[in-house]
Amino acid sequence: MKESATVALFDIDKTLIHRSEAHEMGFSHAFREVYGVDASVDMISYHGKTDPRIAREILLSLGLEGPEIESLMDEFLRRLTDYVRKHIHEDEIRLIDGADEFLNTLKGRGALMGLVTGNLREIACLKLQRVGLDEYFSFGGFGSDSSSREMLAEIALERCPLSRARTILFGDTPYDIKAGRHIGALTIGMASGSYTREDLIEAGADYVFPDFRDLLLMDVLEF
Repeated sequence: MKESATVALFDIDKTLIHRSEAHEMGFSHAFREVYGVDASVDMISYHGKTDPRIAREILLSLGLEGPEIESLMDEFLRRLTDYVRKHIHEDEIRLIDGADEFLNTLKGRGALMGLVTGNLREIACLKLQRVGLDEYFSFGGFGSDSSSREMLAEIALERCPLSRARTILFGDTPYDIKAGRHIGALTIGMASGSYTREDLIEAGADYVFPDFRDLLLMDVLEF
């Protein structure tokens, strides 16, 4: 039998970090290079969605047809990743207040930390490396695995190297909260993005915080 541990799963954007300009600009670059259109992520409500889903929704809104979109999607995702890899060193990414201290506290208490993020796997790793948080995470579910947040949460748990005594999921959108409830996790809403405390409570969050500073004052492992 696997050793058991508390498993803490985290979204990345607006949960651990603020915006990544390289990631956002990468979408615009790849849209031009692959599909020949001028577009940006701001054309839709993209928070909580996976990278491939964001791309598809934007392209559909511009009138492209499904078969045309899918025939070039792999190339689009490759160009997106390449752009982020080349420009991430220029990115001034800020952490959500208290994020690094909170992760260090969880690590010290023996929690096993993973990711449930809409970012493609390599892009997720590049962002976390840029802000020095990559050392905390050893597994996850990524936008390159599925377009469904619920499925990403399931995949993360399947990849977890230990059996779970309990699971806690942290995220800033209703998509995150619903994914956490799907796997039976305690859900912590982070009202640090586009969604309000009320939005996250309505989605089913067990607790909501504006950032990690208040969480540092609480024994999150003993909720």
